[in-house]
Amino acid sequence: MLSASEFAGPELIPPTPLERSRPLVRILFVLVAVLTLLASVSPASIAQTNAVSPEDAVLLTKVRQAGLWEMPSGMMAMQKGSPKVQAVGFAIMMDHGRLDVATRALSQKLNSPVPDQPSDEQRGWLLEEMNAPPGPSFDSVFANRLRAAHGQVFAILAQLRAGTRNDDVRAFATVGNQAVMRHMTMLESTGMVDYTALPAPAVSTTAAPVGQPLGLDTSQIAVVAALFLLVGGGLFYVLRQIKGNRGRAKATRRPATVRTGGSHG
Repeated sequence: MLSASEFAGPELIPPTPLERSRPLVRILFVLVAVLTLLASVSPASIAQTNAVSPEDAVLLTKVRQAGLWEMPSGMMAMQKGSPKVQAVGFAIMMDHGRLDVATRALSQKLNSPVPDQPSDEQRGWLLEEMNAPPGPSFDSVFANRLRAAHGQVFAILAQLRAGTRNDDVRAFATVGNQAVMRHMTMLESTGMVDYTALPAPAVSTTAAPVGQPLGLDTSQIAVVAALFLLVGGGLFYVLRQIKGNRGRAKATRRPATVRTGGSHG
């Protein structure tokens, strides 16, 4: 007969509480390391949302100067233009009146001074409108001068809106861009715009340098790499533990092997 020891399968020693806790401890270590790396990122490396850059100051200046010459242009359009141009001039004058209030308020909030006079070029455009006779001649000068100027400001506002780090400037640029687009559409509706006289659009064909869209500096790249190694290593360890646990579970369910060679009594 087979002895009791011959019927017994391989002895399985259950893991101790310390061994069972090791996977959890290692996972917690990975999480703590990740949080420590995240906390170590310097606040200076994070984009500021309240700083005023020179480009932000340019935006305020451009919008302010646009209003300083386009509001008088709108007033002249109401006096010298055709009915269609009068309506367009009135709308542009009112829009720039509201924009001017917002521009000066944001200028004070950000402590970024804005000019009180239009540029020399803009004063020349106003003089050209003043010298134009009422009717079609004025309509042509008004529509083409303002349409060309709005096209230039529209491109500047779009670039500054896309790149500014300041929340207030971003919101202001959005409103300004909407107003400029509306004005260009109204000016084009007069039928007086000479599109062949407008400057050709400047489109950059230069590829952006690698890494520029993300704007990561060296320290941030190092943190990202370390996080990748930690998280990837932790995930690999967890998967290995799961695979090992499945193997041990199958071993416990496997029936004991009965020996065939033994003495008979």
